[in-house]
Amino acid sequence: MIPYPTYLTDRVRHFEENDFVSVELRSGAGNELFEIHYFGDLFEAPHLDNPYIVDRYDEDRHIPCRVVAKDIETGEEILLFDGAQHGYDAMFCDEFDPEELEARSLTQYPLPPSRIRIDFGYGIDYEDEKEDYEIDENDRVTLINGETISWEEVKRNGFDSISIVCEDEQGNKTEIVALELA
Repeated sequence: MIPYPTYLTDRVRHFEENDFVSVELRSGAGNELFEIHYFGDLFEAPHLDNPYIVDRYDEDRHIPCRVVAKDIETGEEILLFDGAQHGYDAMFCDEFDPEELEARSLTQYPLPPSRIRIDFGYGIDYEDEKEDYEIDENDRVTLINGETISWEEVKRNGFDSISIVCEDEQGNKTEIVALELA
């Protein structure tokens, strides 16, 4: 099994497995420098060097963040994370208004073109808990939104944490996302 999410399969140029699964990205053209675009709020705190992209909470509504990398040469967009689709909570716990999800417009994150590394945490032992899921005769699992995916996709896309780090051409690293998803 490939140890990282299915939606990144054709965009990973390098991966490592340690405490986390870490992937480095490339575009379809093989380029490695991207602009970051996002939907969500920016969380700022005195102990942080830069703001973090987080979900938006308006009154009683929760709208999940979405992060996209845009190849600076070709304009190709690569979905890095969508809190409405990716991770354990989005797959099995949280329901969202489809109209609100469709209306999420992206804003450019204030960073120079950067390489991207994503760390995924896989702390859920799916095989040990397999009997807790609705699995049909074709080994497909029903998600909270009614969609069905394969058991292998559940294990790959049901990560429980994500961190996105951008590294500019001078080697400066900036973490822009750090989320627990279960």
